[in-house]
Amino acid sequence: MNPEYEKSEGPGWWIMALLVISLVLGLALLLLVGCQPLSPSVRSVEEVPFEMVKVASDQILMVTGDRSYRVLLNIPEQLPENEEFTVSGTVFDADGPVSDEVRVHFDAGMPQHGHGLAIDVDTERSVKGEFLTPGVRFHMKGRWLLTVDIAEGPHFERARAWVSVK
Repeated sequence: MNPEYEKSEGPGWWIMALLVISLVLGLALLLLVGCQPLSPSVRSVEEVPFEMVKVASDQILMVTGDRSYRVLLNIPEQLPENEEFTVSGTVFDADGPVSDEVRVHFDAGMPQHGHGLAIDVDTERSVKGEFLTPGVRFHMKGRWLLTVDIAEGPHFERARAWVSVK
């Protein structure tokens, strides 16, 4: 061994000290900041922002998130499993039924299972805010999240409601 090397007063111990300090600080920051829970991609039922009021046995009144629109949705009282049916409804704003230029789209899914309807559906507009979506089929039992998207020019809002297929 070289005796001159053992007596070296180089920066080696400073580098080791800085390395240990940075590792300790990094671990502390990771524990304090880095381990925060991520927001889940599917929120629980209680956290989903929607309002739903049962108007009649076969109607649901939904309100969009910004409260600009109300949707009166017509669905069967007993939702059939694995059978096609038609969903219809009317979209209202503060002045009454929306104009024919407003785009409306109905959809449904089971976010807790990570899927939507088995077959895509097309929503047809009618006069006086009315719309019609034929071919809706809930292919399994459980909780389904209904969504109605409303777009007027660049303005977009969504109304949602939960239903159960038994």
